[in-house]
Amino acid sequence: MKKKNVTISDIAAEAGVSKATVSRVLSNSPKVKPESKNKILKIIETHSYLPNRIAQSLAGSPRNIIGIVIEELANFFFIEVADGFDQVISQAGYSMQISSSKWNEEKELKLVKLLISSQIDGIILAPISDESESINLLLSSGIPFLLINIIPGQKRIPYVSCDNYKGGKLAADFFKGMNRPSNILITGFPHQTLTHRIQGFKNNFDNLDKLIHYENISTYEQGYEMASVLLVKNALTIIKTAIFVTNDNVAIGIITMLLELGISIPDQVSIVGYDDIK
Repeated sequence: MKKKNVTISDIAAEAGVSKATVSRVLSNSPKVKPESKNKILKIIETHSYLPNRIAQSLAGSPRNIIGIVIEELANFFFIEVADGFDQVISQAGYSMQISSSKWNEEKELKLVKLLISSQIDGIILAPISDESESINLLLSSGIPFLLINIIPGQKRIPYVSCDNYKGGKLAADFFKGMNRPSNILITGFPHQTLTHRIQGFKNNFDNLDKLIHYENISTYEQGYEMASVLLVKNALTIIKTAIFVTNDNVAIGIITMLLELGISIPDQVSIVGYDDIK
């Protein structure tokens, strides 16, 4: 059963005060006695109440807006996902409001709270963690929501995510077929999807002792700079190398620099990216 949203009337009734008094507390007015204010704030905290920021005249009107919170706008993967959402929801008469948490859990929570307060029709969230506080907030809000790019721990939560473990395994299987003397793994931000990709790759890679692993390389720019490091540290011009990059943006950065340096791809260096962006 869908949980009923707590309203300002519910808060007022439980506190034994008027709605106007609750409103004054929410606006931090000095006109409320401290004992009454503390009582109301405690009730608000207990119910995780978020005030409706929409004008009262619009309170009963549908907004037809879906709020979307992704991790980073600079990642082409999320841009393509957002474009797919837009194609579907626009046909149903909805528009989308998109924002980025920029891999900051505090900002992610703030954005989700803002969307809930705005009485949005639904929320699509790409959470930073499968244990994100934002997920519990969405569960208690009663607003329809969907998680993307993560597998939640609770089975009742709707989500869409690829099989990242299998993706890592496919890369490892491909590397076996190439049989290159040097093999490199390049990974980025810590995230559940990344963890599963690494597990899928390493669990199916034959010779982990000879696998070279570079971590926390997350952007196109970092990939571009990383290519020069690989050239020196891993003798790419001499040793035929296979590189698995767990992010397409990073892979593109590496490829761009290597081509500028005259390194033959894929003859000398073979690179596998991840996300399948256009």
